[in-house]
Amino acid sequence: MERKIEDILSGESPRKDLEKEAVNDTRKMGERILNILKLSKSHRLSSEAHVAVWTRIEETTQKASKRNRQIKILRYSAVACAVIALSFFFWNKQDPDISYNSLLYNAMNNQNLITEEEEVSMKRGDGQQVRISDGQEVIDLSSDQKYEDERKNASTFNTLTVPYGKRIEVILPDNSKVWLNAGSQLTFPTIFDAAERRVYLEGEGYFDVEGDVKRPFYVHTANMMVKVLGTTFNISSYKDDSFASTVLLSGEIELQGAGEISFEPQVLKPGTAAVLRKNSKHLSISQEAVENHISWTRKQLILKNTPLAEVIARLERVYNTDITVESTSGSNETFSGRLDLTQPLTSLLTTLYNPLEYQLQKEERRITIQKK
Repeated sequence: MERKIEDILSGESPRKDLEKEAVNDTRKMGERILNILKLSKSHRLSSEAHVAVWTRIEETTQKASKRNRQIKILRYSAVACAVIALSFFFWNKQDPDISYNSLLYNAMNNQNLITEEEEVSMKRGDGQQVRISDGQEVIDLSSDQKYEDERKNASTFNTLTVPYGKRIEVILPDNSKVWLNAGSQLTFPTIFDAAERRVYLEGEGYFDVEGDVKRPFYVHTANMMVKVLGTTFNISSYKDDSFASTVLLSGEIELQGAGEISFEPQVLKPGTAAVLRKNSKHLSISQEAVENHISWTRKQLILKNTPLAEVIARLERVYNTDITVESTSGSNETFSGRLDLTQPLTSLLTTLYNPLEYQLQKEERRITIQKK
């Protein structure tokens, strides 16, 4: 089923020119549908999610520029095939978990906000978009209702978006605290389910989960799922990174694969880090100086033998700036040390690249590093 959808969206067909143009209009939507197919561990969409799918289709097609009728027909056909396949997939499975699928759909459908938003914002369950002022460091939702009175009551979802160059702390309705790093997004119910607490993370977050043995807390990402009862841990799961990691500071968590990643459930103890390499799908677990992994919450980066390319990627997110290193001679170099994220970006880059050997050129939100 997934292969057929991918064929439809790939643009490979005898009538390439027309079909490719039509497919480009639906590619983003198709990728979201594929993500739902791959990530979902349960198999039925709620009625609200079905309505949202069709609403999204209508919005996309209305925004498309006017083309000849043949292209429009091809575009609608590609979308229709993908949605029919999606519906068929969910309707022919058993053991539905409406709550998880709704969470997943909302998370997938709002990820574009990470690059579109300039300020921290929260899209509330009622559709209202709330902008968070620069001076506000904490969003406190602890006064909201914690749990549904009955499991059958459907909850709506909040999506908190932290664009590049920003960070924020949020206190969830159950009093759990989450620090979100730049370029991150957290999707969570407006009211937690009576039997469990589930959130979806894109990016990096440091969690301090309120203990509740009767209501386990789950953090879902594209590649991993973490189950906790009450603990503190850090998850990094950026779409563009070659790895995803989970570091445990206190308590105990169970780590499972998600999406296309599969491995035996792993129980982590305090002081351990699990790193998943996406290309090889290899999971490694080791003892770490775990406090270093949450140094970003104190506006620092404490690094040990970290590849320069990875350091640059982190700085790009923190400072919302594109950094290009034209010389590849140091592509295998690593960095160990402490970086103060309150300092100007150019100052940090001169720490990484010797100004006697490299020159920096800055233009708006772009910095180019060249060998002299």
